[in-house]
Amino acid sequence: MPPASPALGLAHITDVHGRLLMPKGADGGWRLPGGPALPEESARNAMTYHVRRDLRLRVEPRFLLGVEPVPGTASTAYLFACETLDADDIARIRLPEGAARSTVVALAFVDYPGLTEGVSPHEHRLIAEAGAALLRRARPDRPASAGGSQD
Repeated sequence: MPPASPALGLAHITDVHGRLLMPKGADGGWRLPGGPALPEESARNAMTYHVRRDLRLRVEPRFLLGVEPVPGTASTAYLFACETLDADDIARIRLPEGAARSTVVALAFVDYPGLTEGVSPHEHRLIAEAGAALLRRARPDRPASAGGSQD
């Protein structure tokens, strides 16, 4: 078995209503779009490659939203904020067919503040951190601790 990639590049992609794009894997779990980096590849490049391969969607990362170690591995997940998708962008999303290497079987835009079912714990933490970071970014006049506890 090949060693796990040290970096995972993940995308935080929302629609105009603020719902988060979550692909569903063949294993039944929901996950953030993206995937592992090749040796010497950046998490950012891995994210754009996997989103393009799995969803036939080109995204441009805007900034890093969060970093989280992946439990039980030597990997670290990097979550990048991407541009909001409009209706035309969403209509262009295509799941791979046939012999494509993707394991994505479905996708949905979901309200994510309470999203936990079928999402790995490290991705759930990244999603929660991203929501808090984006809220702080939208309201820079509020102190970081005003929205709740910092775990």
